[in-house]
Amino acid sequence: MLTLGFQKILAISLPSRTDHRDAFILSTVLTGIKGSFVDGVSGKDVLDKVLPPGDVNAFSLGNRGSWRAHLNALQHPRVVDQDLTTALIMEDDVDWDIRVKSQLYEFAGAVNLLTQPLAHGNSEYADPTFPTPKEKSSIHTEVYPGPKLKTRPPKVSPYGDDWDVLWLGHCGARFPSMQQDPALPQGRALINDLTAPSQQHVFVGFGSDEILRAYPNHTRAISHTAEVVCTLAYAVSQRAARQILFDVGLRALENPFDIMLRKYCDGIGGRQVRKCYTAQPSYMAHHRAAGKASKSSDIHDWKGEEEEAAVESTNAYTFNVRLSTKMNMQKLVDGDTDYVDQWPDEREGMNKITW
Repeated sequence: MLTLGFQKILAISLPSRTDHRDAFILSTVLTGIKGSFVDGVSGKDVLDKVLPPGDVNAFSLGNRGSWRAHLNALQHPRVVDQDLTTALIMEDDVDWDIRVKSQLYEFAGAVNLLTQPLAHGNSEYADPTFPTPKEKSSIHTEVYPGPKLKTRPPKVSPYGDDWDVLWLGHCGARFPSMQQDPALPQGRALINDLTAPSQQHVFVGFGSDEILRAYPNHTRAISHTAEVVCTLAYAVSQRAARQILFDVGLRALENPFDIMLRKYCDGIGGRQVRKCYTAQPSYMAHHRAAGKASKSSDIHDWKGEEEEAAVESTNAYTFNVRLSTKMNMQKLVDGDTDYVDQWPDEREGMNKITW
């Protein structure tokens, strides 16, 4: 499990962000993970003539660099060129729970339940709307991973044999609905996950609060993607890597990379619906280090937002991650197992924090 069930883990990182690189290396080593860096790209090095058709002036230099760096991670000599079966791509400032291996074991079971045929069925699935809803219905299917629902054992990946993207780290998502997304699978696998924060601490970001309204504390819900924002961490299959490299790198330039990946997954703009799955709340999140806000992002250029950029935060934090690796780094390097839970159940909620 050095690579969390994927063939390779890649972290996109600007060589100049030595702080991010040091923290990422320590995070992987201290949690028994092995990853390697893909150099980030400065937007000024991305020429107009290499961009696909689209409005080249609609993107900041930061977004240009991010777009190219993600494509480089998918391209030579990483995923597509090496013909890797699967790869997990992260941004270098992402954070995860020290229990991430057991978390993703549960996630793998949930994805299998939603996408693998049932063990004793004739190509039947626990989610009757997978891979495509057969008739319009206002009801989604909820399933609970466990011994009563067995699927065929996967042959290609522990996460199943028929997926394109597993979006493990994001800034917000919503559930598919038949009204808005009649072509998307509607199933939800629900996990009673004590590593997920209780409701008062769940930060939905740019997503929907249905996860808070519909389910009890410590629910982790796995579903097809819908309007996911931010590519903090996502896994790709080989077929998806090739498709994304074409769709986002050559076909059209319509939005920043994360929105283009969303369009690829959700079948927006005449695209085919792909098999993309995510969790709410997400397993990985952007770590906000203490210091000026401008320190937190190399994509955002902060033009016209000088006051906001100068705002100092005295406390570091990571939304939705309880036993944060980065928040517990001192304890981990010292061999101390009295870990800090940054979102304990009894603590006051997070609804006053802005992002």
